[in-house]
Amino acid sequence: MFRLVESGDNAITVYLADQPGDQALARVVSFCAQAREVMAHHLQDLVPSYCSVTLYFDVLRSDFYSVRRLVRGIADRLDTETMPTVTGDPADESGTSVGKVHVLPVYYGQDAAMDMARVAQVSGLTAEQIIATHSTQRYRVYALGFRPGFAFMGETPARLRVPRLEVPRKRVPAGAVAIAGTQAAIYPSASPGGWNIIGRCPTTLFSCPSGEPKVLLGVGDVVQFQPISRQAFLDKGGRLHE
Repeated sequence: MFRLVESGDNAITVYLADQPGDQALARVVSFCAQAREVMAHHLQDLVPSYCSVTLYFDVLRSDFYSVRRLVRGIADRLDTETMPTVTGDPADESGTSVGKVHVLPVYYGQDAAMDMARVAQVSGLTAEQIIATHSTQRYRVYALGFRPGFAFMGETPARLRVPRLEVPRKRVPAGAVAIAGTQAAIYPSASPGGWNIIGRCPTTLFSCPSGEPKVLLGVGDVVQFQPISRQAFLDKGGRLHE
């Protein structure tokens, strides 16, 4: 599957799959790698997502038709290449990793887990079972968006798939570890949000020192959550009262 769509005066979106999943992710990651190599002179930004990639190009250096020709060339090559065998379970070593592996600490205590009781009620699990289920799963990053550094990860284990809050919060604290439906995430900064908060992570996911953005997680990366104590959370720079 390959489809091109104009996305404004200086952007093209290329759709590489019909359905999100690990094979779609492999195509997206491979396309991005080739685009950065072949089109570096043309690109201002590259935004991968579940099934697509949006390319922003410099109109002073390129035009739509030149960029479209290069994009078609990369897409045609993808159809002839063997994609990495990415399994549905990132822990399955028979698959091929398409990104980095991150072990992120999480404090799951009551003073950090705003919605633990709600998740327990909906899922029928105890808090201990929720923590064990959430932290033994490994998650892939499928897209970045909503806020700088916000990674949409999947898939949440079936018994933890609870719906979003009916009324979103006006403010979710930075580092909040959340689940909603099949997805998991960490809020990189304080913001509104409607996902279920079950813990807090002290790791910085996004920063902008000297005007240069730094994002920890990238599309294709794998995340493993590691339970830590309240004191360990505080020792790592975590804050519970913001």
